[in-house]
Amino acid sequence: MSLEAFSDEVLLALVGRGEESALQQLFRRYAGAFLGLARRMGLDSASQEDVVQEAFSKVWQNARAFDPRRASARAWLLAIAHHTAVDHIRRLEARPKPLEAEEEAEAFDLPGAGLDEEGHLNRIRLKQALAQLSEEEREVIEVLFYQGYAHQEAALKLGVPLGTLKTRARRALARLKGVLREA
Repeated sequence: MSLEAFSDEVLLALVGRGEESALQQLFRRYAGAFLGLARRMGLDSASQEDVVQEAFSKVWQNARAFDPRRASARAWLLAIAHHTAVDHIRRLEARPKPLEAEEEAEAFDLPGAGLDEEGHLNRIRLKQALAQLSEEEREVIEVLFYQGYAHQEAALKLGVPLGTLKTRARRALARLKGVLREA
């Protein structure tokens, strides 16, 4: 039986029961997105591959903890990849490089990274939604989620109190969620 037709949520349930073929299917669907995320956070090629491998290892170990009532499978998987990349950056004691304007377009469109049409459309929607945020909100999103800084480090980098940064982050994420729902 082919697993291609199964939803991500079903595949995660199967992974939670030890089905390696379900993990392989999730890998085919998400490896490109995980690589792109690690790339966007400034990691080199070898580190990007390490992040993908480590993230899927965490998916294998923690699939039973997935609760579809709390988040979509895609959000859960990408959160694991994001946290893994942040941990990797911290272990290397490296700071991710900020994106240059010409690199930004590449970060949303990674040729050969295994992206499907839906993934490409999601990246376009995200880019359009980010463009609707204020400069202050975009800056907070970039520093926290794309550059991988912890809240306290981000507050220092942006020169704002920690509470202010957290408020801006909540507001930015709420606005981003609203803009994406409208689309």
